[in-house]
Amino acid sequence: MIDDPLLHDAWMQDAVELAQRGRGEVEPNPRVGCLLLKDGVVVARGWHEHYGGRHAEAMALDEARHNGLRPDTAVVTLEPCSTPKGQDGKKTPPCAAALIEAGVKRVLIGTIDPDPRHRRHGIQALEQAGIEVLDGIAATLCDQLYEPFRRALQLDRPWMLAKWAMTLDGKTAAPTGEARWISGIEARTKTHELRARCDGVMVGFRTAQVDDPELTVRLVQGPQPVRIVVDPLGEIEDDSNLVTTARQAPTWLLAAEALAPARRARLEQLGVVVIPCPTGEGPRRLHLGLAFTELKRRGLRRVLVEGGGGLVAQMFAWNAVDQVLAFVAPKIIGGRFAPTPVAGEGRPFMAEAWQLKEVRHEVYGDDLAISGFV
Repeated sequence: MIDDPLLHDAWMQDAVELAQRGRGEVEPNPRVGCLLLKDGVVVARGWHEHYGGRHAEAMALDEARHNGLRPDTAVVTLEPCSTPKGQDGKKTPPCAAALIEAGVKRVLIGTIDPDPRHRRHGIQALEQAGIEVLDGIAATLCDQLYEPFRRALQLDRPWMLAKWAMTLDGKTAAPTGEARWISGIEARTKTHELRARCDGVMVGFRTAQVDDPELTVRLVQGPQPVRIVVDPLGEIEDDSNLVTTARQAPTWLLAAEALAPARRARLEQLGVVVIPCPTGEGPRRLHLGLAFTELKRRGLRRVLVEGGGGLVAQMFAWNAVDQVLAFVAPKIIGGRFAPTPVAGEGRPFMAEAWQLKEVRHEVYGDDLAISGFV
């Protein structure tokens, strides 16, 4: 095994580049990159691809096993996890145990786990197994990866990803309210991938009423997230797609505590889970902070918000949007009264606009996707 600090840094820089492939896909979990080496030669690579997917170490170990190789060194941007699958909502087996089982002799780590519940537990497991651990490799570079993860650790609500599709002139529907389809099949397929990789998918009452969506995973294979409607007065129609399929796909309604008991009983009879929430400014505005805290208490860690403009505006006002994905279609609809993705009163001055960081541009068919962190 090689003890050249410059080479260690170079390996870690490669691992950081791998980790960045999961940017925007893994949050609120951390982006992680991993190299596996044999006699100083890289033999396998891995990264955390998406929320709920294989961790970086698992991907790299799978590649090494497939090629019949037994690595002696692992280079990982973040301390390998040690939490058992299923504990604290964890969806994958612990990576520290996987590295021990693989017979790795040395692990180079960029950053210690920022989560105080698990900090240094992975290192302790590795060292107790007789594995040499070197941490703090290219630490400054690795620390930059974990700003979104540190933010997520401080949240008392799920990580919220606001997604919308709009025309080139910023409209989410025609003045009539008709919106199918703004974006092409490639962008819609990406949306279904996102649904499958989230714990919940949320819309406001008006979107549920006007669009009558199903909010199911159809264009790809994957698990069905909980469908959530923010509907303070319980106005969703009994014959809507969301209500009539509530027994086939979980459907939750965030409603005001003052919702009429008869209406709540009717919705629950139809299979909808009604979650009473305190109101904010008037009976039609929920206290979203408390409502979203309840979602996390019920096990949701990542929620995809698909509108509409009123709900998204309220969420921005509550500082409850962490990430944005906007599909821009090369279409122009025009019209003073055509809806926009973020309604409400907006920000009074350009200097006060919500600013995205780590902005990325991707193309899906004819549509441009712009994403970033708020």
